[in-house]
This record gives sequence, structure tokens and C-alpha cells, in this order.
Amino acid sequence: MTEKNIKDLTIIGAGPSGLFAAFYAGMRQLSVQIIDSLAQVGGQPHALYPDKAIFDIGALPQITGKELSQALMEQVKPFTSTTSFHFNHDITEINDEGDYFSLKSQKACFYSRAVLIAAGGGAFRPRSANIKNEAEFEGDKLFYTVNHAQDFQGQAVAILGGGDTALDNALLVSQYAKKLYLIHRRNRFRGHEFSQAQLKTKSNVEIITPYQAKAIHALEGSQQVELLLAKSRSQESRRLQLDSIISSYGFQANISVFKSWPIESLGQRIPVNEHMQTSLAGVYAIGDICTYTGKTQLIASGFGEAPTAINAITYYLYPEEKLVPLHSTTYFKK
Repeated sequence: MTEKNIKDLTIIGAGPSGLFAAFYAGMRQLSVQIIDSLAQVGGQPHALYPDKAIFDIGALPQITGKELSQALMEQVKPFTSTTSFHFNHDITEINDEGDYFSLKSQKACFYSRAVLIAAGGGAFRPRSANIKNEAEFEGDKLFYTVNHAQDFQGQAVAILGGGDTALDNALLVSQYAKKLYLIHRRNRFRGHEFSQAQLKTKSNVEIITPYQAKAIHALEGSQQVELLLAKSRSQESRRLQLDSIISSYGFQANISVFKSWPIESLGQRIPVNEHMQTSLAGVYAIGDICTYTGKTQLIASGFGEAPTAINAITYYLYPEEKLVPLHSTTYFKK
């Protein structure tokens, strides 16, 4: 069994519920691996509204999605030696192997004695920009998120999209980019007017409407790429030489993969009992993905469900040991 590197627990989803569950699992001294379909932690808050304020988390009058992710990662820090992260993995299969579970993604196979599903609204994937040669440049010249705006220092950057995400990314990246193009297929943007007004005051920002990106091509003898634009309802076109392209068309959740797992589902959710256990012993669910009588879909609810699930998982893994109440005030002694 050791050659398969079997962990105590696999957490599917690195959003707020999954990260807090990892912290509490660390206090229970469980070995944990966290798997997410995205390229970074934070789940929906970080992917969809990283710079927007969240107001309904206890003791935090206001916090952004990005700040929440950073705070949760800071909370997990004491347990980094027993916690590992694996990004860009969609779990397509969960198999009960008897003493442990095998979880298969498109790239690897993971093993653990218990599973906690904290996948929010489903596996998040960025919406395609529908550009020719898009896949060829993903992760190199074409990006879907802005994790570190300073990475675009001194670059010529194009941002595609017309919603708040595109405008927020443009405002952020324009602080570092030498030249920034904001490209939208319509003349009117869907994003906030105040953000539009801010962008119009920046000398390094050019707003290009109504144009749509059509293709990306490598430039021979250059590190830059060429982005072909076509004007809507016209034969006109433009070509831009760029260092980076940021596609900001948002994300879409896919829950269909969960339907093939050996657990019961109810609509778009996974039913759980009072211990957060699914229909399959050893597999639990918390956060927006789970449902039960009286369930509310709030980040705060997921935070409350995490300790319930981890305590149940600990007892499931070690039924011979007495499960005593665990409080951080006694665990972390200064």
C-alpha cells in the first residue's frame, strides 16, 4: 500500500470549505491531499470575484475573494508537511478498492482511505475564448486568470471581455503593462460604468470595440504573438503584437462528472446525513455541493460543516480511538 502513497483523506475542491476542512483535518493529524480543477486555490470566490467584497462571514465585516483565499492558506500553513495540493485535475472516477479509494483524473491517480467532496457548484473551467490556436498558447501566452498582475510588467497585453471580470483585470494589469488593449465584441460593456471611466483616463489603455479575437499566431523570430481581430458586422480587421492575452469571459461549473461517481445525487447536489456522509461509506460532502433539510448555501455554512465532516471522517478512519473534543485554543499553545 505504501507504494501507492495512500493518504488518510482526499479533499476534492480547494475553495473556502475545502481549505478550512484541510485546516481542521490537520488538527486531527490526518494526512491530506487537496485536488482542484482550477490552477489555484480559492474556488469560486477567487475565480469569479477575487477583488469584490464579501460581507456575510462572521467576524469579518468585509473581505475580498482573494483575501479570503490568502487567509485560509495562512491558516493551513502549520500543516503543510502533511498537506499537499494538486491543481488542474478533474476527478473523473472514484472507485472503492476496499481498504481505500482510488481517484482518477485526466492526468493521474490518487489514493486515500476517505474522501471529502467540497467542490462548490462543480468543477470550474474558464469559458473558451473560441480563438483559433487557443489551446496551443494556453498557459504560455494565453491566460484565463490574473494571479500576479506584476507578471505583466512592461508587456503589451490584450484583455478579452466586456464584463466586470474583464474590467477589473484591465484596471489591475494596466498598473504594470506598458500597453493594454481591452477588446470587446460590442460597443457597450456590461461591466460597471465607474470601472470604464477609470480605464478611459489611463494613457496606456486602448479600448477596441466592436471587435472580436479570431486567431493567435506565433511571430517568427519573436517572443511575441499576433492576435487577429475582426470588426463586428464589417470586413475590417486589426492585428496586434502582444506579449500576453488574458481571456476574461468568466467560468462555468460542470457537475455532470459527479453523476458517474458511485454516490447518490439529488438534482445538482449530493445528499448527506447529519455526519456529512454521502450514500457511500467513507465519502463525505460539504459546502454548496451538498444538500440536506434546512441547508443554506453560504460560505459560512461550509465552514460549519467542515469540522462535522472531519470529526466523522476521523472516527471512520480510527474507530478504536476515542474522539475527544478538539479546540484550537488548546491545540495551539503559545
